Parts: sequence; C-alpha cells; structure tokens
Amino acid sequence: MALLQRVLFGAVVCVVCGGAMGQEHGGPPPANVVVNAVRLEQLEQRRMVTGEIRSRLSSALASQVQGLMVSMRVEEGDVVAKGQVIAELDGERARIAFDQAMADVDFAAAVLMQREAEVEVARRDLGRLEELARLGSSGVSQLDEAKTLVASREALMSQAKAGLVSAKGNLRLRERELADMTIVAPFSGRVVSKESEVGQWVGRGDEIVRIVSLDELEARVDIPEDVYSSVLSSKMRGETVEISLTAVEGRLFGKIVAILPKADSLSRLFAVRVAVKAKDREGRNLLRPGMSLSAWVPTGERGDFLTVSKDAIVRTATGEVVYWDNDGRSAVASITRLFAIGDRVAVRSPALREGAMVVVDGNERLFPGQPLRVQDTAGGVVID
Repeated sequence: MALLQRVLFGAVVCVVCGGAMGQEHGGPPPANVVVNAVRLEQLEQRRMVTGEIRSRLSSALASQVQGLMVSMRVEEGDVVAKGQVIAELDGERARIAFDQAMADVDFAAAVLMQREAEVEVARRDLGRLEELARLGSSGVSQLDEAKTLVASREALMSQAKAGLVSAKGNLRLRERELADMTIVAPFSGRVVSKESEVGQWVGRGDEIVRIVSLDELEARVDIPEDVYSSVLSSKMRGETVEISLTAVEGRLFGKIVAILPKADSLSRLFAVRVAVKAKDREGRNLLRPGMSLSAWVPTGERGDFLTVSKDAIVRTATGEVVYWDNDGRSAVASITRLFAIGDRVAVRSPALREGAMVVVDGNERLFPGQPLRVQDTAGGVVID
C-alpha cells in the first residue's frame, strides 16, 4: 500500500533497476537545484519613494550672434556627437567684416614699421649732434630740437603699436563672430526640442535647440523630511539605494551623490541625487532622461523581516514568486518584495517561514509539485 502511494506521486526510485519509476510511468523527472534558507533578520526598514532619471548635462543651445538661419542639420530625437554642426547662419556679412579686419591689421603693421623707421632716423641724428656737441661744433638749440624730435617719433611709434594691438583684437573678434555663425553641439547627446527653422531670423541669445546628454545621467528621487537624517547617515556610510525602473529588467543599485539641503516649498520633499548605471551586453546605456523610477531609502526604524536570496525570486505574469523545498517536491510561494539588503531581499509571504529552503539555482523551469534533487553547491554532492 505504501509503495502504491509512492508510485502515484511519481517520485519513487526503483532499487532493482536503479531508475526512477516515476519516469517510466510518465511522471516528471527530478530537477537538479541549489537551495538557500529563508532567514528572519532584524533590519532597518526601507520606504519606497519615486523619482526619475535626469541628465546632468542639459543645454538650451543658443546663438551668440544674430543672423538669418540658412541651414538646420538636426531634427528632434536625433543623436548628436560633441562638435557636430547643428545649424548655420548666413555668414556673408561676417566674412566681409573679417576680411576688413585683416586689412586693418596689415595697415596698422605698416604704420608701425614706418614709425619705427622714423624713430631710428631721429635717434641717429640725435647721436650725431651729441657727438658734435662734445667737440664744440653744435649749438644747444639744435641738440634740444633733436631730442624733442626723438621723443615725438617715439610717441608716434607707441601710438602705432597700440593701433596694431587694437586691429589684431578686432580681427580676433571678427574671426570669432564668423565661427559663431556655425552652431555646434557642446557635448554628445540627443536633441529633445528644436526652436528655430531655416529662413528664420535669429537674434543674439535666441534658443536654437535643446540637447540632453545620454551618458551623464543620474537618478533624482524625492524624500520626506522625516527620513532626511537616515538617508544622510546612509550616504555617509557609503551604502547603496535599490532602484527599480519599469523599462529596465531587474533591480539597480546606486550610491547617493548628494542631498539637496533645501526642501521644495510646496511638497516639503528633499531632492536626492543617486549615481546609477544600466547597460546592455553591447555596452549601450539603457537609461534615458525622463524615465520614472522607484527607490527604497532607509527610515531609521528597525524590525524583523523574512529575507531570501535575490536569486530565489522568479518573475511571473501574476507577480513575483519563490520555489521552496516541500518534502522533496517544489512548492510555489507568492511574495511581496519589500526592499533589498546586499544580495538578499526582505519579503512578505504567507507561505514562507524561517528556515524554509528556497531554490536559488535551477528555478527557471520549475513547476509546482516537481520532484527536487538538491545538490551541494560546494562539491556537487547529492543529498536526496
């Protein structure tokens, strides 16, 4: 009778043939699994807060000069690289002004050369008169006139030097204005809005496009004032914050970068910056500005919580579950995830108790009632 009952459950091992009778009668084969115990731990409670992914680099790219828009090379949604041309203004007037400034520099340089030559001649004449005066062949009035002429020529030379410096400065200004007719991306990112079109007159300071960086991203969450001190202490200890994004599979963890010391005047919430990254197998960033998120922050209060290994949690269409060893067979228990602590997760479940062995490896294809073949993770020893 006992043998018949065991056969009905499909899990008996035939001693004579050394095989599983359940398999011969069409029952499911045992699943090789690794298990880990459910723990009851005293932990600091965590509270869920909401936030979004933001770009640390966001620029309303504006024109530094005025002019007619003759070329717009991007559209909303385009990805741009640093230094890429965004738009061009009509630069004909700027080129004319630049050419004129170059001519002014050449003219100022020629004037300076002339003044330097005049100073050289005046100094040479003064030297001859001074030599004649030592020999008694030159009058005092002639010597004074020569000295005055040298001073006058030197003053004109200084004026010419200043004129050349001014002309060169004007040339650099015209060169910059000509360059500013071409508007380039200051950093790599994505165009999120476009404020100008071809044929439109653009004034100095008018916005052309708005760009946000896709690389310099962070999470921004809002916390109530009653957990401010706990979050600040967590930051000082270098602890991580668990973050969940609907658009990114799995949980993310990030370190708190800063807590803004001033609360919002309406919501009384403090903004917290959290450094977070998420990339796919090809190294591409999965985060995008504007993504909504949930984060779990410490509250400062402690309590007893059931915890399971994060590897035990399986996502299903109806929610998250764990499989556990119920006398050699898999049983499923629905859970409510509370918060993560390291590689373990605090959960709430009516079916789990402290000490229950949940499956942490081999749980991807399990189904309720399937026989389990539990293996030692260290040596691979069967412990049926």
